[in-house]
Amino acid sequence: MMRRPLHILISDPHLRGGGQVRYVANLAAELTRVGHRVTIGCKRGSVLVEHAHAAACAVNNGFTFRGGLRPACWLTDLRETRRFILEDKPDILHVNGSQDHWAIAGANRLMGRPVCVVRTRHNTYPVHDLWPNRVLNRQWTDFQIVVCEMVRQSLEKQRAFDPARMCSIHNGVDAEDFRPDERQRAEARAEFGYRDSDLVCGIAARLVPAKGHVYLFRAAALLAHQFPTLRLLVLGRGDLEPDLVRLTRELGIADIARFAGFRDDMARCTQAFDLGVQPSIDCDTSSFSLKEQMAEEKPVICSDYGGLTEILSDGVEGFIVPTGSVEPLAEAMRKLLEDEGLRRTLGAAGRRRVLRDFTLQICARRTAEAYYRALEIHGAHSAS
Repeated sequence: MMRRPLHILISDPHLRGGGQVRYVANLAAELTRVGHRVTIGCKRGSVLVEHAHAAACAVNNGFTFRGGLRPACWLTDLRETRRFILEDKPDILHVNGSQDHWAIAGANRLMGRPVCVVRTRHNTYPVHDLWPNRVLNRQWTDFQIVVCEMVRQSLEKQRAFDPARMCSIHNGVDAEDFRPDERQRAEARAEFGYRDSDLVCGIAARLVPAKGHVYLFRAAALLAHQFPTLRLLVLGRGDLEPDLVRLTRELGIADIARFAGFRDDMARCTQAFDLGVQPSIDCDTSSFSLKEQMAEEKPVICSDYGGLTEILSDGVEGFIVPTGSVEPLAEAMRKLLEDEGLRRTLGAAGRRRVLRDFTLQICARRTAEAYYRALEIHGAHSAS
């Protein structure tokens, strides 16, 4: 029997893009498409306002979601949450960050907890075993979604969480947007100035230390003489860009590295890749970029950090190398650069893996199942 559609507030405190914002936007769009009523809760000026319009779902940007000791901001968020609960009567309050979690769950608690609260945890950052965190997560929150199994297993050992009220659901990607496309590949490679014979190794990630660009660049420097057609395509922006540009000069690979900045047409740009690399050393749990490149049938290499090893199997869809390594990364790159047949085989396996486990539809369906489970838990708590 089909379960009833839900009304869900999905909130996030970020102003700009990133994996967490993409998660909220994608989830809101897919849940809306299958018949649920979704409102995105965010700050004024957040990119999520545009995403809400594109997803044909409602948006409430009356929140401030500021951390720290800011009584006026807290009062604004408490009032806005109370107003939303009374007027819109949501079934689920789905929070995604620390600021919105405290504000929305706190307002809900002051009202006697009339609405079910669900939290998604997106990174590997530890949760301190303090009394306020135990109250927030065990008493004010009905259910926790964690975007990879490794982090879920870590959190379930902490007193701040109830293991029976947690599950892991990997982020989903649009396998139609990100699919092999020879026309777009030719256009993207022409735009970036690549010849058919060039071997393009790409990375799509914020230019921050956590993403491990330095290891990719050092590995590329070891291979540059062996593979004179090797090229590096770096998609993304971040504070580390000047340092990374300087590093390519120091390593003697500035002439093969192209910093293309942030792009809205990422599904087109990554078509230019022959292989993708994600050598993260911190924070990564359920990489969108890795799955998107796999969906395009690009063989990939990632570090064994966080939840990345849950996305591919070593030697099947790509290669997994030790976190913070250079020589093992260079060796994995060498195997792919010298063997076009291996690139094709691993790339095709990558798309099959995404279609099996990591599509938007799968993520949204599993999240909706978590909502219904959370509602049962909330109902049992209310009746006790």
